[in-house]
Amino acid sequence: MSSITTTGSSLKSTHLPSALLETALLLDAAEKGRNGANPGIAPKNNITITFNADDGTCAIAAAIPVDVTVGSGGALTYAAKDYLGSSYTTFTAGGDVTASNVIAAFVQVAQILSAAEKAISPIEDQPNNITVDSSSETQTITIAANLPVVSSINSSGNVLFSATDYL
Repeated sequence: MSSITTTGSSLKSTHLPSALLETALLLDAAEKGRNGANPGIAPKNNITITFNADDGTCAIAAAIPVDVTVGSGGALTYAAKDYLGSSYTTFTAGGDVTASNVIAAFVQVAQILSAAEKAISPIEDQPNNITVDSSSETQTITIAANLPVVSSINSSGNVLFSATDYL
């Protein structure tokens, strides 16, 4: 089980795949909010989320703009840019998620989930449901995830998708 502590944060999830899906949905909502409030400006569509009930998966694809800096000793640091504006990306940090906005929270949770996959031993048992690639050339972090989900229908007839903790 891949638990994550989200106490005090904007997140309600208790495991990493669910937290990734939750932050992805929050980021998607932030993009929609910004686009709806600014119809005369080119829309921002840096994340897509697709659910497939037939095979029980959720595909997440995102290209997040970042600032790249070179630190002491030549270490590169990637910091997610708030490309939507702070009024759309509010996020409360807490627990394991220390990011100050929803964009950075999505990137942080994706990186934590990717590291959790790589921590599984032996190597041949490691899942590969998420990739996080950074590029200093394009100044982006690209995230691709294919998460297992289960679908259900609640008492109001709403279809729900919940990420499965596959770790």
